[in-house]
Amino acid sequence: MASIVSSGIGSGLDIAGIVQSLVAAEGTPVETRISQKEARAQARLSAFGSLKSALADFRDKLNAMKTADAFLARKATSGDAEAFTVTASGKALPARYDVEVVQLASSHKLTSGAFTGSDAVVGTGTLLVSVGPATAAIEITEDNNTLTGIRDAINSASDNPGVSATIVNADSGSYLILTADAPGTQNVLTVTQSGGDGGLAALAYDPLNGVTQLTESRPAQDALVRIDGLDVVGGTNSIEGAIEGVTLELLAATEGETVSLKVENDHDAARKLVSNFVDSYNALINTLDSLTDYNAEESSAGPLLGDATVRGIRDQIRREMSNAVKSADSPFENLREIGVETQLDGTLVINESELSDALGAEFAGFGKMFSESDGFAVRLHTLTDGFLRSGGILETRSEGLQSQIDDLGEQRDSLNERLAALETRLLRQFNALDSLLAQLSSTSNFLNQQLNSLPGVDRPAT
Repeated sequence: MASIVSSGIGSGLDIAGIVQSLVAAEGTPVETRISQKEARAQARLSAFGSLKSALADFRDKLNAMKTADAFLARKATSGDAEAFTVTASGKALPARYDVEVVQLASSHKLTSGAFTGSDAVVGTGTLLVSVGPATAAIEITEDNNTLTGIRDAINSASDNPGVSATIVNADSGSYLILTADAPGTQNVLTVTQSGGDGGLAALAYDPLNGVTQLTESRPAQDALVRIDGLDVVGGTNSIEGAIEGVTLELLAATEGETVSLKVENDHDAARKLVSNFVDSYNALINTLDSLTDYNAEESSAGPLLGDATVRGIRDQIRREMSNAVKSADSPFENLREIGVETQLDGTLVINESELSDALGAEFAGFGKMFSESDGFAVRLHTLTDGFLRSGGILETRSEGLQSQIDDLGEQRDSLNERLAALETRLLRQFNALDSLLAQLSSTSNFLNQQLNSLPGVDRPAT
């Protein structure tokens, strides 16, 4: 038996070690039980978090499928992407068009006469700069009467009507250039002046009144596009509404040549919705399996094995997946008819050939099996949203587990307080014992000394 290192003054006992051992013997079994319960509760709480995440992702994918319009995406292509690009919404109908970009919309640009430099003094007074019906009155004083000062005053005006001022320093001199921010004939520039020393007259441009001190370097122009021989005028290079649901972004004139524009049903977009649905459903099933499976080889069980709540969720989802769509507007009743098949492990797989056939045969009505009131997306979204809503079954279970974890934490705190009190009591008792033993040892030594000093007592040889 190993010897005990003495730390007691009177007894030679390791009082601290003995007390620690006694406290550990009292507290370890209870601490172990608390830790085991806490670990199980934490594992279950984490498992419910994983389940909620998988359900939320599935709900989001279902939400994107709840309207028939989600499946009516159109794909539009331009025969020459350098002439124009095109996009189409679900309102567009499949068709082909011949498009000629006659001219692009351009913004109005005016250029001043040459000045000796950007710091050349122009004059003082008030510049009235207009873009269409909008006008800004810009005060020019001796503090900002140079070409640079006027440029900066126009650009920084709080009521700037939509014009940008720049300076070009050329070999022939410096020029002030005014450009309308927006294209089209609705954004024509005019510049008039009043007051001051009259020098600002060099920047006036009002052709309706015969004033053209600035030169029109680029006229304001509307876009003109010819669709199947019909003219369409636009104030910008974005032509919207000429073909319902179609937007053209004009990039270059085609100089009398037509470019094809094709609008088609976007099978890929509809296929992507179905693919997302299948992937998210499979992820949910895999999550449910991993949380509830039992591994016989490793003798390990999922944290939610046998949980009635999880079993109920799984059963309700599977029941909705197997229920047929009865709406008269839907051309399909079940997922199998569009090529979505159930495998032995409960997950889904897409038969791409059958899905393509279904989209080709019933594109307009394809999405109704998901979006009708008894469609798969509508029913399943309502179901999963109920599981996830505030106060729903998953939140209730999670709150119950968190409450259990909090209670176990309180039990641990209580145990620690009790063990601390026990340690204090044992130290007091052992220290009292150590003091008593010290006194007894001192008394024993004294008696031995007195006995040894008596006459006639045989002393041991030294």
